[in-house]
Amino acid sequence: MLHAKSLRPPCSALAIALVGLFGCSGPLPTIEQRETGMLPARWSTPDGRSQEVPFSFEEANAKSGTLLTTLGKGGEHFRGPYVRVEQSTKGELVTEVYNGWSSPEWEAWHHDADGHWTATAESFGDFADFYTGKVVATLSGSENHAMRCRFTLTNPRGGWLHGGKGECQVSDGARVELDF
Repeated sequence: MLHAKSLRPPCSALAIALVGLFGCSGPLPTIEQRETGMLPARWSTPDGRSQEVPFSFEEANAKSGTLLTTLGKGGEHFRGPYVRVEQSTKGELVTEVYNGWSSPEWEAWHHDADGHWTATAESFGDFADFYTGKVVATLSGSENHAMRCRFTLTNPRGGWLHGGKGECQVSDGARVELDF
């Protein structure tokens, strides 16, 4: 003989069913797409040796991210932040990323055809006010060397994967050239 009580589902089972049915309703969370990729690079040592090296980027947001590279097989690993300099970028942010060395002798940036001077150790604020498509970075090495880089993106809105040129200087005198 069946009792009426045994025909009713237990309250806990009903609660679990309702939570499963209604507790997960609503919009699904959006997953932010971040650009990542590899850039072709050539490393040149102070003694004249040269070879292709991997150089990659990981975007944190539209204006900043991380650069990574390894110089030579089994060589030193470098990692550090980059900033894509836009009209709205504050000079303090550029200084924070690019102030890896207090070495004003790296005077390789010149007066551009558009009439503006590129960044020097004293003009980070001016640089941030005038340039778009420029990227600066300082990477730290696993063997205590530093690398500072500057890039010009071909299509600033398109990002890294739309091409550009860059150069990096390593504290041991090596250089890395990029044409992507």
